[in-house]
Amino acid sequence: MAHSSSSTTESALAMPGLSRSLRVLGRALGLRCPNCGGAPVMASWAQVRNRCAACGLRFHRGDPEYYFAGAMFANLAVAEGVFIVGFVAFLFATWPDVPWTALTYGSAALMLVLPVAFYPVSKVVWLAIDVLIRPVTPDELAAAP
Repeated sequence: MAHSSSSTTESALAMPGLSRSLRVLGRALGLRCPNCGGAPVMASWAQVRNRCAACGLRFHRGDPEYYFAGAMFANLAVAEGVFIVGFVAFLFATWPDVPWTALTYGSAALMLVLPVAFYPVSKVVWLAIDVLIRPVTPDELAAAP
């Protein structure tokens, strides 16, 4: 299916500098627009706004159905990584008297809570990485409402 330029970003790839990367990712961790930092990206816990209220950046920079698929994978990978690190750290901290019951139920709870808690962050960080690699074009910006 062909996409018009209004729904897909077609910009040259770029290698961002450290200063810009830290600034853009810092904005993302605050759930703010990675382009300007002037407005929130999320309309609610699970829904991304269409555009930034400050700079007009279109937040869905690709196919709206699949654009955030990578964010979902990253969300799962981070949750799994935190679980593994936490599990191993807990084992080392409590060895040889590991409270297996607490570890079992705590691990299950953590695996349910982490992906939900990280959900909005994963989407905004995904957008920020995309903005870093594929710089914003004038076509993506609209007059702020």
